Amino acid sequence: MGLNRDIVDAIFREHAFRPIEGEVLLIGRQTIYMTPAEVLDMMHEHRLKPQRPFDEDTMINKSTVNRRADAEGLSLISDVGLFQLLGARRVRALDHSDYEGAEVIHDLTKPVPEKLIGIADFIVDGSTLDNVFDPVSAIRNFAKLLRPRGRIIMINMLSNHNEPYTLLTPLWYLDYFVINRFVDCKVYICVFLDKSINYFCVNIDDVMNPERGVSNFVSPHGMGVIVIAEKGNDSTSERLPAQGHYRSPEEWIEYRESLKRIKESRRPQVVRSTGELGYFYIRRGHLFVNENYEAVDVSGEMRRLGVDPRPGVDPKLPD
Repeated sequence: MGLNRDIVDAIFREHAFRPIEGEVLLIGRQTIYMTPAEVLDMMHEHRLKPQRPFDEDTMINKSTVNRRADAEGLSLISDVGLFQLLGARRVRALDHSDYEGAEVIHDLTKPVPEKLIGIADFIVDGSTLDNVFDPVSAIRNFAKLLRPRGRIIMINMLSNHNEPYTLLTPLWYLDYFVINRFVDCKVYICVFLDKSINYFCVNIDDVMNPERGVSNFVSPHGMGVIVIAEKGNDSTSERLPAQGHYRSPEEWIEYRESLKRIKESRRPQVVRSTGELGYFYIRRGHLFVNENYEAVDVSGEMRRLGVDPRPGVDPKLPD
């Protein structure tokens, strides 16, 4: 499991919004695919100050299998070192065994014991839900592991590239956190193009609107889904949502009331595309997140690029 530059950037954006100061729980030891110098440079870009001096003895990755940066053999920063620089009080990894030095041993497909409930202020799932047979039990356990006001960032596959075990749609994540009254949930789709990554987000206004709705995101390219959610004081973990097509009128009333809290959140977008819009076959209910962390209308972005956004017209860039 590992976190690339885009995910570290998202974590720094979240930290700038509200500092990550408490206890961080990693779901599996994470390889951070950045050197200490690259991390410190990115912190400077985000105007973040390291909360403790860099210590090569404790902040260099010496435990994960994929810890070599590249053929040059550069040393990578450790997952503990990354969050210590942000000021986290403690950083631990949870796994079903002590693989790569995990400190908390638990099978996430089984109920969380009382001693583990509420142990984390910030959880990082760097590709767990797409690798377990029972993702429902796992996401319930994530919610139980979090303290109130705790946050989770999840990065999982959304396509059959890279051999995932399970694939979960963006609305699967959103619906769970909405029905369990989390105070915020942002869901992003990343599309891996040849020379760039396009990020899209679920349009909450379309989720709210019964005449619009959100279609599943499809692409021949490799895709991932990134979710960041925040737990509230009255959030739950056990409730399971009904899919929107089969939701009763009473369920829709409750769902939209909870979704309204998320819509009112002031959390900024935490991801950004690494180039201009390059994938144009976007189905209903998604916005494009540009290089400036702005979620913009896809059709408007296509027009700006000189691409015909009309349905049925092959959307190719002009010569």
